Formats: sequence, structure tokens, C-alpha cells
Amino acid sequence: MTRQLTPPWPAECRAAFSLSFDDGALSQLKYAAPMLTEADLPSTFYLNPRGDYYLDKLAPWREVAKAGHEIGNHTMAHVCSRGFKDDLDAPCLENMTIADVEKDIIESKRRLQQIAPQQVDMSFAYPCYMEHVGCGLTRQSYVPAVARHHVAGRGKGEFPFPNQAATMDLHYAWSWPAERMPGSQMVGLVEACVAKRSWGILTFHGIFEGHLSVSEGDLRELVNYLKANHSRIWTAPVAKVARRIVDWRKENGI
Repeated sequence: MTRQLTPPWPAECRAAFSLSFDDGALSQLKYAAPMLTEADLPSTFYLNPRGDYYLDKLAPWREVAKAGHEIGNHTMAHVCSRGFKDDLDAPCLENMTIADVEKDIIESKRRLQQIAPQQVDMSFAYPCYMEHVGCGLTRQSYVPAVARHHVAGRGKGEFPFPNQAATMDLHYAWSWPAERMPGSQMVGLVEACVAKRSWGILTFHGIFEGHLSVSEGDLRELVNYLKANHSRIWTAPVAKVARRIVDWRKENGI
């Protein structure tokens, strides 16, 4: 017999949706944050607080946090697999340990909390969507390290499947890379979440910036759609949706 559960989303909403942005691109400050603030669609911005002068570099993001957006942890070093390069001496996940990654995660979170001291929960985004260290017989997942310090972790899933509130791993939540994606396709993914009463997450990088960019017009098409359908679709930061799922699971004995 299928267990009867209460609806996971607030009010009459039939789905949850989160817009997440990686790497603190300048175009996010110029285009995305103001657009989302004006539309009253709180979102998540994953930053890398690296360097000795990180507070100065991240100063503009204080206002983004004050506007209700989440400041999320994307590590300081942003280390990915060595498979992207042919340099055996380059920093890479294959040469790191869980302890190495966790040290970075903790310090990065501490620094970001200085940017958004009012923020209760913080989510994490896996650089390059990768959740492992080592390789072959030494390969290990660092998802447990993320789980020790964050309410959720955002990775990459199987397209076009969304997150199911009852069964997903909150510390490796699935997301869809949005680079070069037309607005109509983004809207289609939103409606797919509505049909399944699920949670969708889109991952953005630059807005007309870099090789993983999306156009301002396509982003605006999505934002306008979410704003017009706010009574059906709950748009909220990753950490806020995750916290609701945590509480909902407790209420339903999951």
C-alpha cells in the first residue's frame, strides 16, 4: 500500500523551483540579481570566497543577501577532476582526501557567513558537479562531509528528472545545467515539475558571459513565467526548499 503523505509545498503550490548561480560572475550582479529581486523570486548564488581580500571582493554580495537571496558555499579552491587537463601536477580531486575537502568547506562557509550573517541555513554546490576524491580503489564520495555542515548539496542529475521530496538525497540534489538553454525549455521543465509535484533546480553561470552562459532574454522569460505563476509554483532558494523538506519529512515520519 502506498503511504499517504501531506503535500510538501506551501499553500496551494504544486511544485517548488530554485534558480541557482555558480561562481559569482559579474553578470549575475548586473543582470540576474536585480531581475530576480524585482520579481520577488529569491534565489541562490554560490560563491568562492578565496584569497586574503575576500571580504572586499565579495562586498557587493552583501546587498544581494539583504534582498533575500541565499549566499551558498561553492568552496574556496573550486577543485575539479584532473580529467579536464593533462597536467599531472595541477590541483585535482584525485589527489585530495576527504579531510582536505572538508577543511576547505568549513573555512569557505565561515567566510560566507560574514557576507550573510542573517542567513540561517546554507546549501552547498559541488564544483563541476563532482562529489568524489581519489580514483579507482581510493575513490570516495565527500557527500557525507557536505552533509555535516550544510542543509543541502546541489549536484547534477539525470535529465529531465526532478527531485522528489520523499526520496531524494538532500545532500546531492539533482539540477539541470541551463547554459545555452532557451527560455521555452526552462518553462517546460517548470511545468514538468508541476505535473510531478516535485522540485526542480536550474544551474546558471554567466548571463552573456563566459562559455556556460545563458541570454538575458531567456532568463527573463523564465523569471516572468515564475512570477506570473507564483500561486502554483513556489520559487525559493535551495536552502529554504531543503529546510522545508527536512521539516516535512519529520511531520510525515520519513
